[in-house]
Amino acid sequence: MNQKLHFIKKIILPTFLLSLLILVIFSCVSPKKYKAKLAEVERKEQENERIKRQFYEAQKLLLQSSDSLKEIIVSLQTKDYQLDSLQKIAKKTVEKNNLLNKELQEKEVELTKKENEILGKEKNISTLKNKQYQRQRQSNELQKSIKMAFSSLNKESFSVKEKSGRLYISLSNKLLFETASIDINSEGRKALQKLASLLKNNASGLDIWVEGHTDNMPVTGAELPFKDNWQLSALRASVVVQLLVENGIAPQSIVAAGHGEHLPIASNKTAEGKSENRRIEIVVLPKLDEIFELLEK
Repeated sequence: MNQKLHFIKKIILPTFLLSLLILVIFSCVSPKKYKAKLAEVERKEQENERIKRQFYEAQKLLLQSSDSLKEIIVSLQTKDYQLDSLQKIAKKTVEKNNLLNKELQEKEVELTKKENEILGKEKNISTLKNKQYQRQRQSNELQKSIKMAFSSLNKESFSVKEKSGRLYISLSNKLLFETASIDINSEGRKALQKLASLLKNNASGLDIWVEGHTDNMPVTGAELPFKDNWQLSALRASVVVQLLVENGIAPQSIVAAGHGEHLPIASNKTAEGKSENRRIEIVVLPKLDEIFELLEK
């Protein structure tokens, strides 16, 4: 019995008193204020819920922004790597372009040099053509003058023709020399003096070659001043040169040569052919050193 009483005092009595106190407290609050309090509590709870939602939304946006920021960072890192690669490529391209520009400048300098050389060559060729034209006119005039001066001679004794830019004046040995002689006879001397006058006045700036030729008949006679046809042709060419120089031809522009029987113009099997082969040929031609000098420039 005492235990039950003690339990009532310890458990039931405080609970009863608390309920009574609550009843008293709420009995002291008016219904209007009570509703207002409830509304205030509900409003604050709603506000709290709204703030929570805004917080969650903000947190969600922050997470999304963080992911986007990571993507942007990765993209920027990728672009930075690409930019670095492009800069390296651009640097190499610039270096290559500089090298190509240098090579191009060198090629342009070389090309300009070549163009100047070509222009120089063209100028020299033009000069050479002009000289050739002048020499051709000179040769034509000289040929015409010689033909007129020696028109009285027959073609067996004298001929003049042009070949490959050279003027060939052929005088038969019969006109100039006695048989087996290297002394020019009087008729030959007159002919050569006339020819020297024409050459001196019309062959300035030209070279003159005097070439001796014979037939193939061997030389006989121990008393002769030559041993064979080669020496005979050379000696006859030399005495012709000497006479031409004595009559005004510049010695530095004239040379003598002997070909003997080795450059025939007819067959040595007939008397007529042998007669044609025994001759002195005077070749008038442009100065070769002038031509070579122009070609080498």
